[in-house]
Amino acid sequence: MGLIFVNRDGKSHGQLTEQELSNGIASGEILPTDLAWRDGMETWQAVSTFEDLPAPGVEPFTPVVPERFLTPDPNRLKPGAIRFDDCLSKAWGAFGKNWGVCIVAMIIFFAISLVTQIPMHLAQGLLEKFNPAKDPAMVAAAGAVFVFFWVIASAISVLLTAGITYFFVTTLRTKANLDLIFAGFRKESWLQILLAGIAWGVLVFVPAVVFIVPGTLLMAYTKSSVPMLVGAVLFVLPIIYMSVGIGFVFPLILDRGIGFREAIATAFRTVHVQWFSVLGLLILAGLVTISGVILCGVGLLATAPLGYLIWSQGYRQLFGDPDSARVD
Repeated sequence: MGLIFVNRDGKSHGQLTEQELSNGIASGEILPTDLAWRDGMETWQAVSTFEDLPAPGVEPFTPVVPERFLTPDPNRLKPGAIRFDDCLSKAWGAFGKNWGVCIVAMIIFFAISLVTQIPMHLAQGLLEKFNPAKDPAMVAAAGAVFVFFWVIASAISVLLTAGITYFFVTTLRTKANLDLIFAGFRKESWLQILLAGIAWGVLVFVPAVVFIVPGTLLMAYTKSSVPMLVGAVLFVLPIIYMSVGIGFVFPLILDRGIGFREAIATAFRTVHVQWFSVLGLLILAGLVTISGVILCGVGLLATAPLGYLIWSQGYRQLFGDPDSARVD
């Protein structure tokens, strides 16, 4: 029947197997009055109503998920449930209270992202200007410079993206703090965030090798575009599936103080059971963000923060708040 969430007075005992729940009841760690929920149930129910549990075993009571992970309030939401009305209202309320800081945060984010792209374009421009004959040595040197600055820009982009997401998650809980834009650069987190970014790159690369490369070769051999189209579709589908959940990895690393592997596993395990709801959340946040383009692009400074806040409230609904940051 899958893992079982157990909650007492708003505090989670983690996600337990049926055997662990039985052992917890026998040891006294779990009370009959504690609330429990598992996939397929409409509402939380008392542990005492779970009559199909196995007999207590000799294994000690050990929660699967550390206690620093909280499930949503059982009186408000099921674990992992997404309420779009709550996302919209909480996002609008937080933006109304912190609109100035939120806009400044987006300006900083866009400005740094733009500046990091300049060295790459300068390398390309200098190559075309001073090496019109395409000297191989000059091409190799310019290519090495381009790759170097591309790696630096990509690393900064990943760390900055992690920070801006954490900034908006925290803005919903308490109040906006511009310093959190650079939370991804913290010494205890930056490496895990970069490793998560690399892992995402590998997840994209593998389907490309498996589907795009054979499709291209078959297209050249058969003189038909069908194999390429099939390969492209087979490549895009897993990327879309993975993209829906990957965005939650960065705030999990910063929010929970966990490693990139645990963050990736937690994100995908949570998103998998309600993938279409999370996709709907991303579409909603994206539509709100893109609406700023209508106002000659300037409106993005307002709609982009609002889109981030909508997504961030969805994150809070899915994963809850740590004990130290939990608010109503």
